[in-house]
Amino acid sequence: MNLNNLSPIQVFVRIKPSSSNDEDELVPFKISNHNTVLTLSNSHRLSFDNIFSPESTQYDIFESITPLLHLPLHGYSSTIFAYGQTNSGKTYTMLGPNEQADICLLLYTNLLTSSSSSIQYQIRVSYLEVYNGRVYDLLKKSDQKSNNKLHSLSIREDGQGNINVADAVEIPVHSSLELENILIQGNQRRATASTYMNSSSSRSHALLILWIERRERSTSASSREYTSYLGRLNLIDLAGSEDISRSKAEGDRFREAVNINTDLLQLRRVLDALSTSSPHIPYRDSTLTRLLQSSLTTMQSITILISHISSMNIDLYETLSTLKYSQIAKCVQRTSIPVPKLCKNIDTSDVMFGDYNDPVQYFHRRTVYIHTPSYGKIFARIAGHRPEEQQKCILLIHGSGPENSSMYWNDFVRRLLSATSPSPYYFVAVDCPGYGRSEGNKETIRSYPGDFIQEIISCISPITHQVYCLVGSSQGAAAVFNALVDKPNISLFLAVQDPVSHDPQRFVSIKQPALLMYDVDDAGHPVSVGRLVRKYIPTNHYYEFSSLKESHWLEDNAHLKLLQLFNDYDTNKGATASSSTSLPACVSVAGGIVSYLSSYDREPFYEYSRRELESILSTYENQSVQNDDLFVEKSEPEQIEDEESKAQRLARELVQTHCDLCGQDVGNNNIRLSDCRHLLCYSCCCETIKLNSYECPLADCATRLSISSSQLSSYPLPFSSANEKHIIIQFGNSCRTISASSQRYEYTAYVKCKTKNIIENVSFDINPGYPKSAIRVSDAPYELVRIMNAEFVCDFLIRWNKALNWPKLRITYYVQNKEENFMRNLLVRIPNQGNTMTKPRKSPEEVVYHWADRDTTKPNINYIILSYN
Repeated sequence: MNLNNLSPIQVFVRIKPSSSNDEDELVPFKISNHNTVLTLSNSHRLSFDNIFSPESTQYDIFESITPLLHLPLHGYSSTIFAYGQTNSGKTYTMLGPNEQADICLLLYTNLLTSSSSSIQYQIRVSYLEVYNGRVYDLLKKSDQKSNNKLHSLSIREDGQGNINVADAVEIPVHSSLELENILIQGNQRRATASTYMNSSSSRSHALLILWIERRERSTSASSREYTSYLGRLNLIDLAGSEDISRSKAEGDRFREAVNINTDLLQLRRVLDALSTSSPHIPYRDSTLTRLLQSSLTTMQSITILISHISSMNIDLYETLSTLKYSQIAKCVQRTSIPVPKLCKNIDTSDVMFGDYNDPVQYFHRRTVYIHTPSYGKIFARIAGHRPEEQQKCILLIHGSGPENSSMYWNDFVRRLLSATSPSPYYFVAVDCPGYGRSEGNKETIRSYPGDFIQEIISCISPITHQVYCLVGSSQGAAAVFNALVDKPNISLFLAVQDPVSHDPQRFVSIKQPALLMYDVDDAGHPVSVGRLVRKYIPTNHYYEFSSLKESHWLEDNAHLKLLQLFNDYDTNKGATASSSTSLPACVSVAGGIVSYLSSYDREPFYEYSRRELESILSTYENQSVQNDDLFVEKSEPEQIEDEESKAQRLARELVQTHCDLCGQDVGNNNIRLSDCRHLLCYSCCCETIKLNSYECPLADCATRLSISSSQLSSYPLPFSSANEKHIIIQFGNSCRTISASSQRYEYTAYVKCKTKNIIENVSFDINPGYPKSAIRVSDAPYELVRIMNAEFVCDFLIRWNKALNWPKLRITYYVQNKEENFMRNLLVRIPNQGNTMTKPRKSPEEVVYHWADRDTTKPNINYIILSYN
């Protein structure tokens, strides 16, 4: 909408229909020129912005004012007036037939169908009335001492010239239902009475004020900057002007009618002064015009005046008076363009902005910052309700891979919470310094594990300075071991999985009951050391498992083994869970369930957390805004396919016989993609979906597909699985801008095993021509992070589990900065030779796959045969 061409007061005229069929009783109105010119007999042509005939509907009104409803969403102030004589239909226009403010509900519909998920809203509502020259709050509870009538309120002007009512109630609303209830409550308190002209005459002017804050996030995922627009929508139902001789008002009704007519006379004087550009506008001459000052200016507001007139001859005098002043309002000229109220903010206080509480209430998952004296702010994921007296806190420490963080423990914590309901435990999983969302030196957890863990425990358990159990994985397990050797009283229990265990003879000083879990197939965490640990920590539950035979043993059993350990050695089993949600003084909330389940740029996004987060966001979007949080995200409007379009689509699909990708006949073995409806033949289905991240392979589609594993299992790879093993390796890099001015980028090159992980380690070599230039990464995820000015060469040298005796695989790669995340899949085909592969004499030590020499005619089927021959 071009505000330069928009007059400060748009004037609409609505003609109330009549039940009379006698033409002599009706005013002979004529409406012409696209409903903008009104003519009465023996009068001039009157021009308005829109004229609604007696046959017009509420929808016609809504359609005309919809553009104005959008303006408050962008920081502008808008006002809609209903003006006219008593019983001319003003309240019906403003509130609808059921007095539920259809205009407000239309506004809410606009909010809920906003097109950007990065935009969020807050709405606050006030409802006031001007009765006998005084302002009252329709949302305050009744005061019995004043005969159920509230004390009047004062009008104040702030430093920016805005007119506000002191102490007026502002109620946040989160749904259209809440808004309806507020309006019903206010309308029940509004002053109405029966007169000779109107059985339910409004005896006051009602002002419904909606404050709308629109927050627009920065496009950067890691930025907390947002732009805030504060808009205001005023919906004003003026009491009707009244001919006292016709209404036969007496007593209180007479006094009300006099005050109503006086207010409307002052309103007309203000319009007169505005239309003639008078240097003095008499806003202060009545309570009504003073309250409406911000809406009746040539600068600040955009206003629609809906004038209501009767179609009956008996009301002609009032009709002409209403049209006269409507014409005056139409002549008001704008002197300046309204300016939206906006400001840039850094969101530091409202950590729940765009977030939600945990839908599983007793899980109570959220994120916090632990403010430590020596290590600064440490980010942590916490779950469960914190007991006030019984300190059953379980502290979890992750490993030291480049992407490791507290997110590693999400599924483990979920399983523990699910196994004991309500849980007597609460969980704190920290991002160690330099990992995840914690700043600091990564060497802290290696070099000073005891000091760091002790400081965390003192912050989260300030009374006992002790936790119930310390849990560690990989290098985090080494940190837990070393911390207990140095500080033996910081925990009652100990649990480790796939641990790094240096000098296990030192662990003889660890007296806590311990859960020890070792993978016999994990050469990086040798089980031989684990058996020594078992010897030196005698009070233990010790388990060995084979990840090659039972790939999910740890996920399925670790939480149960830990609970069994507690059950066997806990002497205070009768403790019950507390429902306290309090946090220690040095711990501050960082976010809710979205923050808990979301990954950061230094974290991997585990599949279960991704699925749960998508499910939660989808649930909240489907519920519109019916949740307990103040600010809520909006979803894209759903595109619904009508029955006719669906029938036509199905008819086309039934006769389709050729693959949308390769053009060949699909035969009997094919698949129709449910998301984008493309048809693929057997070969294209296998070669693209299974090897290309479940995305539609068509270049102009690339829709992310939701195909179940069971559905894909009927489409084997286009190679004989009886004669060879298949491993899918995913490799590539992500890229993000560090400095736009100097064109510096942070590249993260990576290698992943999409099937079962049998990688021993990966060496990243950015100088392949030089000896010993590669950087070896021994723990998954296998990554190399570098800040560079441009793309660069990087070889990935993959070494397999030593027991397999396979040749190394070198992937020659060129790190990309054309896409935010550039990823490809490589099918590694290993001829069946038992568990080991015999190395012939003079055979190469490694097999090389050149990314640049791939078969560009079939970009989705990249494979290499891994063999010494």
